[in-house]
Amino acid sequence: MKVAFLAEHFLLDPGIMVNGTIVQLYNLAVGFAQRGIKVHYICTTENKKGPKQDASGISLHWLKLRKGPFAWISNLRFYYDKLNRINPDAIYQRGRSYLTYVAAMWARKNAKIFVWASNGEDGCDFWKNTKRLIRSKSALWKKIVLIPNALLQDVLIHKGIRGATFIVNQTKNQKRRLWRNFHKNGIIIPSYFHARAKESDPQKKEKIVLWLANLSPGKQPEVFLRFAECCQDCEDWKFVLAGGTENKVYLYQVSRRANALPNLEMCGPVPFDESNRFFSRASLFVNTSIMEAEGLPNTFIQAWLSGTPVLSLTHDPNGWINKHNLGFCAEGNLNLFLEKGKALLKAESMLFSMGENCRKFALDTFATESVIDRYIELF
Repeated sequence: MKVAFLAEHFLLDPGIMVNGTIVQLYNLAVGFAQRGIKVHYICTTENKKGPKQDASGISLHWLKLRKGPFAWISNLRFYYDKLNRINPDAIYQRGRSYLTYVAAMWARKNAKIFVWASNGEDGCDFWKNTKRLIRSKSALWKKIVLIPNALLQDVLIHKGIRGATFIVNQTKNQKRRLWRNFHKNGIIIPSYFHARAKESDPQKKEKIVLWLANLSPGKQPEVFLRFAECCQDCEDWKFVLAGGTENKVYLYQVSRRANALPNLEMCGPVPFDESNRFFSRASLFVNTSIMEAEGLPNTFIQAWLSGTPVLSLTHDPNGWINKHNLGFCAEGNLNLFLEKGKALLKAESMLFSMGENCRKFALDTFATESVIDRYIELF
């Protein structure tokens, strides 16, 4: 079987900004390749020449990265041509993108299977790009210029979603919204981690509270700073803020507040292949993102695989955190978030118990070949 992955970036391509979609695309591509499936991964790069094959056996097909709000239009044809050359039996594409349209159109013309996977909780909503542009802080003239572009992308994405043979959702909420907006039935399949995190000895966990994400207003690192500020009387606990951004003004604003806190360390961006080391050391992982921006965060899975409970401000995918005692979700209540978070730091035996639950749940749910089996059934 030959499967083509359509993606904007490849996880191991130096210099890219890593996100959850890229991580999951890579994990699944490796998982399929290890099961004998021929995986062809099509993506863009800034490098002049990339490797033709990954160490895991993934065949890589590189396209030149074109920048600008309208660059995607020229990329439509390049991706389509690559699919013609590869002629796969099935296509996999994850997240809302013009690539959703490319995959659907090619699959329909060639009578092949197209599996689309949603990521964020709003991934199955109408007019997402257009609404995001309208809500942005861009100048009015810029919004007027870019709205036709956003509308066109949304129209094509909607056609692509409707044209998918199968749709995979991460959460029950995504599945409900898919049916409400597109009248298509989604299939819930958990995220996949092919390489299990190294065993973390709970007795050797350090008194570290970790926040790790791309620095952006949607991730709300300011809430983590406030949590650290509230916990300055928690003896020996260190707060680690990890993540980077290309927005220098925003980085300065966050850094200025972080530098004023004696119990907080800001360590900048962390390469994905080094991130497990941070999770293994941490006793608590904190997520402060706005709910609409999250699906099933890979950082939750990495934390749980490392035996690290999650303290979440708003997001509890499928209700797992509170149902399986994997940490605590404050459901958007900031005061409750701060109060419960501080209580957890003063109850290390509770963190130990939660950590054991986390490890078992993650191994049974995400680090299992049954996830790959379900995808193979679709293909």
